[in-house]
Amino acid sequence: MKMFDTVAQKLKDSRKIVFVTGAGISQESGIPTFRGKDGYWRKYDPMKLASIDAFYDDPKLVWEWYDDRR
Repeated sequence: MKMFDTVAQKLKDSRKIVFVTGAGISQESGIPTFRGKDGYWRKYDPMKLASIDAFYDDPKLVWEWYDDRR
């Protein structure tokens, strides 16, 4: 408990706090990951969509891809 109290006091005394986390932290919050089984890169292939040619070929699909990531 002493360690918890020490950490809590350090946080209270701090003016700015930074947390460094791993790539999977968003998954716990329900935010899709990029490479997970339901990730962004499973639904759309960025290698096929991130080009001007893809936009000319299918602008609706490219806009959906960008919109899905917002």
